[in-house]
Amino acid sequence: MQKLRILLISLAALMLPISCTVISEPVRSDAEPHVPFNTLVARADQFKGRTVILGGYILETRNLESETIIKVLQVPMRIGEEPDFKDRSEGRFLVYHRGFLDPEVYSKDRAITVAGEVIGTGTEEMSDSPILYLKLKYREIYLWPDYPTHSYPYHSWPYPYPYYRYPYRYWR
Repeated sequence: MQKLRILLISLAALMLPISCTVISEPVRSDAEPHVPFNTLVARADQFKGRTVILGGYILETRNLESETIIKVLQVPMRIGEEPDFKDRSEGRFLVYHRGFLDPEVYSKDRAITVAGEVIGTGTEEMSDSPILYLKLKYREIYLWPDYPTHSYPYHSWPYPYPYYRYPYRYWR
């Protein structure tokens, strides 16, 4: 009985990272296994037409007549495909979506996970140096919830007035 319990717990622990994904299984099964972002950018022609899954933070959302272009700051993904911290970025990529995406919803600094088909690379001048972008054609997007940051009131001292001094006095 004990061995069966350990086996079930082990299987559940192994399945947890697999089951906590935000991209659908059909798209996931078409996607390339994890390829480093630098390799994707350097060898974009080899991956052209293949689906990859990337994460990052939205830098800009621009709507054109028939499509929306999302500029994303790429970062590695944690378990569950949630983008990691911005300072771990390895570059940028563009997502081309046929149709309209609201720039107020897909706004700057929102975390995003994208499954897209590689269509090539492009460059943009920024501060007198070109930046190379990977270009993806949209297959599936997961926009992570925008958790509000609250500043909770707190006291500037660790304990209420009479109790924070040594020796502890409960009244004056």
